[in-house]
Amino acid sequence: MWYAVQVATGREETARDMCRKLLNKESYTDIFIIRFDRAKRYYGAWHKEKKIMFPGYMFIDTDNPSDIYEQLKNVPELTKILGREGKDFISIEPGKESMFKAMVNEAYEIPVSTGIIEGDRVIVKDGPLVGMEAYIKKIDRHKRIAVLNAEMFEQEINVSVGLEIIEKY
Repeated sequence: MWYAVQVATGREETARDMCRKLLNKESYTDIFIIRFDRAKRYYGAWHKEKKIMFPGYMFIDTDNPSDIYEQLKNVPELTKILGREGKDFISIEPGKESMFKAMVNEAYEIPVSTGIIEGDRVIVKDGPLVGMEAYIKKIDRHKRIAVLNAEMFEQEINVSVGLEIIEKY
């Protein structure tokens, strides 16, 4: 199962690398940061950028969260596995975990999807958002992103992913 670990915003990669070095490799399957691709326009041209989907968080795929919790105490970066008073660790809800697993590639990155708008309906034609139109809360065509509604960390949050609308009818 995936567990969220809170780290200092902007230090996600440093914390991930330190955890990979200091934690027992048999205690976890992987430690990762979820990123998404998006298009951004500057200097008169569109450029592809990678953004961190959950700033201030990294994820640990483990079946032994209590062991990971004890090992995290030895990591000098500010880390905290999300839970209540150090017990009852909050794993990512299995439905949301499988949704994100379907969207990410092997590098835990979500590529840009393409789609069309027919009336007031969004139809995603290509990319990881195919079939996930129901999760789309809002589309910003100028920024080329879709805002998804996801319930994680025991609260409802909005996350952005890249979506390019190629036609509107």
